[in-house]
Order: sequence, then structure tokens, then C-alpha cells
Amino acid sequence: MSRYTLYSGLYRFFSGVVLLLLNWHIASAQDGGYDVLAVSTALSFVPAVFVPSLIRFVPIAGGARMTAAGLAGVALTLLVIAAGYSHVQAVVALNFVLWIFFFYLESAWEVWFNDEASGLDGDALRRSSSLTMTVNQVALMVGPLFAPLFTRVVRAEWVLVVCAALFAVVAVLSLGVQRAAASPAEQAAREARPRITGGLGVLYLLAFMFVWPILGTFNFMLPLQVLANGGSMLTVGILDMLLGIGMAVAGTFLHRFAKNPGLRWILMGAAAAVVAAMAIWLFFPAFGVPQSIAIFILGCAFGSLRVILRSEAASNFSPQQVGAIVAHANAYSLILLSAVLAGGRYVASHIWLAPFALTLLLVLSFHRIHAVQGRRLIPSEVSE
Repeated sequence: MSRYTLYSGLYRFFSGVVLLLLNWHIASAQDGGYDVLAVSTALSFVPAVFVPSLIRFVPIAGGARMTAAGLAGVALTLLVIAAGYSHVQAVVALNFVLWIFFFYLESAWEVWFNDEASGLDGDALRRSSSLTMTVNQVALMVGPLFAPLFTRVVRAEWVLVVCAALFAVVAVLSLGVQRAAASPAEQAAREARPRITGGLGVLYLLAFMFVWPILGTFNFMLPLQVLANGGSMLTVGILDMLLGIGMAVAGTFLHRFAKNPGLRWILMGAAAAVVAAMAIWLFFPAFGVPQSIAIFILGCAFGSLRVILRSEAASNFSPQQVGAIVAHANAYSLILLSAVLAGGRYVASHIWLAPFALTLLLVLSFHRIHAVQGRRLIPSEVSE
């Protein structure tokens, strides 16, 4: 699990750098703006529709090797983007290609995590989920903070080239990871788990469907809000980092300090936190510290929900089933994201509400899962 945590953390860090560079370039360029960024964001989710079929028919066994293949694709695409960086339309088109590999990797990383988690149960599984999720989200949200710092030293195109090279290095390192063979008992337990066609599988699919639209609308609205208030790319990076810090705090709390945290209390706390964050942003319109606090609170709520979702999926489904659930959820999320972006065009000044509202819907989906399972999602005690 340690190598998985390191490699996935590096991947998220470099992804954070790349995503901010591309979104800021599209939003701030002369031929860019809301409409172009909205089209780019919507197009970036289109690959999620056919990635499930891609995973099904690509003959690559094991999460580590699947991950290596996806990272190689990201590296090659970034090199092409760097070559045509001055043409916004070309960047938008190539961003579509880039997200094919990003969504492929979303499922590949989950398969790899479940490969590593084979044989773990209860506290150990949730500690692993909390630790890896915390590392990944901190890396993803800290990455944007470094993007404007890197561009002060070298041109953005060369930053993309360096990131491509580092993605390639992680791909090579991932190829050296051997998949542990499951014991007969573990294999029997996997086969006994429910299939994703059942009611519980559909509910988990619905919950996962909100994850990327929350992150997508957040990354969409943030540069637009900052530009509208005269901020810089560094401001976007700092606010991005605050979301990551909030998610890390939530993961650390669940990993170390939570004692008997019933699901009902977690859901109530997450919902209350999101509502409070929305109120802060709404009633303190001067862009600055209030928005920073609201984003941090959103990170805490969203981070705690993601940790629970991931660990529970690993408890109830096999690695292949989790990969299928994530891939199909990402595909359906295109419809949700497109609807939000299309509606947001008419209330552009309030597009910041999107990630907060979607997080509340994620809370509701968890409530339904809890009702069906009829048990707590968090064990009675989480110990070190």
C-alpha cells in the first residue's frame, strides 16, 4: 500500500499543476472565457461515457499495469498540448484527449487500491482508505499552488513538458509493482459480494456520480470567480489548496481521532457544514477571507464523505466491481455536469453555488445507502 500511496500522490500533485495551467489559460486567454471554459469542462467529461467499454476490452490485468498505461497516455498528450499551447481551440480539443486517460486512470487507481486492500477488513481497510485519500487530495489541491510559482521560472509550455516527463517516470515505476495473488478464502469472499446490478450497487453508483461533478464545478467556477474579482492564478492556487487542506483535516479526523462516529452524525455534520459555508459566501460578498473559510469547510465535508464512500465500496465489492461502478458513475456524471454548466450560464454570478449544492446531494445519497444497508458505515472505534 505504501507504493500505491506514493505513486498516486505524485500523480495527483502533477495533475493539480496541469489542470490549473489549462483552466487558467482557457479562462483568461483572449479567445477564452465562460463559454469556452464551459465547453472545455463539458467535453472533458465526454470520455467518461466510453471509458467503461475501454476498460472492459483493453487486455491489461492488474491495477498497477492499467495505471502505467494511463500515465503513458497522459504524458504523450501533454507533450502535444505543450506544442500547441498558444492556440486555445487546440488546447480545448487536446484537453478532451487528456481526460480520456484521466478517467481511465480514475478506475485504474481504484482497481489498484482494491488489489492492495485484498485481505484487509474493518479498521485496517478504513485507515488505508483514509490515509490514501488524504494524501491524494492534499497532493491534488497543493499542486495548483505550485503552478503559478513554476510559471514564474519557466514558460507554461515547459512546465507541461516537465510534468509529462514526471508522469512517464511514475508509469515506469508502476510497471514494477507485482499484483499479490488472492488466497482461496479471499477469492471466495470476493465472489460472494453483491453484484453492481443490485439495488445497493446502483446506490453506490449514484453516490460516485456526484464526486467528479463536485470537483469539476469547483475547478470551473474558481478561476472565473477569481478573474471577476481581479485576482491572479496564485489566488486560485491558494484557494485550491484550502479545499485540499479541508479534505486532509477530514481524513485525519476519521483516521485518528474519531470515536464511535455514527453515520447519522457524520451526515448531519457534513450537511450543516456545507449550509454554513454557503451562508458565509452569500452574506460576505467581499471576495477574500470569507470565501477562503467557505472553501475550507466545503473541503472538510466533501473529504469525509469521499473517505467513507471509498472504504465502504471496497468492503462491499470486488476490485473489478468497484472499477466498473466508478467508470459507469463517471459516465453518467456527464449529464449532471452538462446540466449544471448550461443552467449556470444564466446565473453566472452564482455559479459558485454548484459544488456546494452537489455536495448536499451527495449527503442525501449516503442517507439512502445507510437506509438500505441498515448499519453504520463507520466502525464503532477507529484506532491507530
